[in-house]
Amino acid sequence: MNYFHRLEDIPVHAHPIAQIKVLSGAQSMVFWSEVKAGEEAPMHSHPQEQIVWVMSGRIDYKVGDAPIQSCGPGAVILIPGDAPHHAWYREDCRVVEFFSPPRLDLFPAAANSVYALD
Repeated sequence: MNYFHRLEDIPVHAHPIAQIKVLSGAQSMVFWSEVKAGEEAPMHSHPQEQIVWVMSGRIDYKVGDAPIQSCGPGAVILIPGDAPHHAWYREDCRVVEFFSPPRLDLFPAAANSVYALD
């Protein structure tokens, strides 16, 4: 098992709204995403807890019944498991997202090993 990685060496995966680099462990997963302005992640939920860290750009987020919040660089959003949430990418964004447990629905290969998904 490789414990040490360099972000620039992790492969990029094309997702319908983003370009994503993924590193997964047995209990958690991290995404480094680049999302273009105008994209949207419609209201959805998943059992994983999610933490979103906005590195650059602006995202409008709605979590549960809370009002929509505009989030810019430095914003950190905690989304409990099963909480409905919706994101509107108002500018080109760089985002780091943490999931626990891993999002095997998006990256099923993570179930077989602990590595930077390639």
